[in-house]
Amino acid sequence: MDYDKFTREQVLFLIFDAGCANMAYTLSWTAYLAERSSWVVSTIGILMMIPFAAGILYIFKDYQDHTIFDVIEDSFGKFIYIIVVLIYSLITIALGTFMTNMFIGAVKIYFLQFTPSWILMLFIIFMSALFVNNRTLLFGRVAELLTAWYILNYFIGFSLSFVKEFKIENMIPMFDVTLLKFSEGVLFSMGAASEILMAVMVMAKHIPEPYAHRRWVVRGMVFWASILSLAMIMMQGTSGYELLQRTAEAGIGISRAIYIGDFVRGLEVFILATYQLITILKISLYIYGIWIPTKKLFNEKYSTIILFLIALLIFFPSAWLNSANDAYFLSIFVTSFIALPFVIIIMLLAYLGMRIIKKRSGGD
Repeated sequence: MDYDKFTREQVLFLIFDAGCANMAYTLSWTAYLAERSSWVVSTIGILMMIPFAAGILYIFKDYQDHTIFDVIEDSFGKFIYIIVVLIYSLITIALGTFMTNMFIGAVKIYFLQFTPSWILMLFIIFMSALFVNNRTLLFGRVAELLTAWYILNYFIGFSLSFVKEFKIENMIPMFDVTLLKFSEGVLFSMGAASEILMAVMVMAKHIPEPYAHRRWVVRGMVFWASILSLAMIMMQGTSGYELLQRTAEAGIGISRAIYIGDFVRGLEVFILATYQLITILKISLYIYGIWIPTKKLFNEKYSTIILFLIALLIFFPSAWLNSANDAYFLSIFVTSFIALPFVIIIMLLAYLGMRIIKKRSGGD
């Protein structure tokens, strides 16, 4: 057993985690843009990222045990490597900051109102760092187990009310939105789903024969698209898109409004636990994504110190921002205008780097 590689199932769940987090918090914006069609545009946005993922994995056909940044370093040198890793890290730290604030904002609404936000942030971020501070296979195993747990937890929470509360009139007419708004929804979903590509850029180093096993990643993306569309159908059919578009943590807000008789109440406890696991696993992936390309710049014996310094680099701006509302809109901005263009630029740099390497070696 290779402890420095992810297994097939772990790749599937890690891809799920990479896509789930930001989209789970900003799906209300998708509902705002596409209204009743929101579950359709979310699915389309994720599936449209599959060719990009395949394109990234093709880069590793001849560069196994590499991140995409290693390919860029081999062709353009260490200075460019440091620049692109720095930009990647800044984007990732920003996304981690926004997600931490959105989750803590949800917690403070329902529980622990008198606990300082920075204490909750510290707990979430350093719990995430502890998961990463492990052998690759063991980190993947933790992600696998916790992801299965929160998927089950989520659907248990909503299935209790699905049969009684679901109304088909909340779903139809499905395409009662303009083509412009529908397109905006698809583009936003593509930007949110591009976080999967940012994870794949680094995860490929720990996927055995990444291009040969590209179906592992594709299946993870299809799995996430299927689960997200089903979750949005359940939430929208239960409450209507109007409530879905009003809160960043839409699942928690909707579950709070659901009750069955006088006995089944407080479903937000189920859903809040789901969001907590989503947040911890995604922060873990953010830390992992920065740590892997960064630690090679330093002596290996400092790798653990570097990991926890990265955790602090997410914690300090999170505590400084301390606003779920600002985090929500900043996350939408980064998702809409920065994440996907950055991924495309890095892909183009890597493909150009491959050509340079081939020319140096006398290839065609």
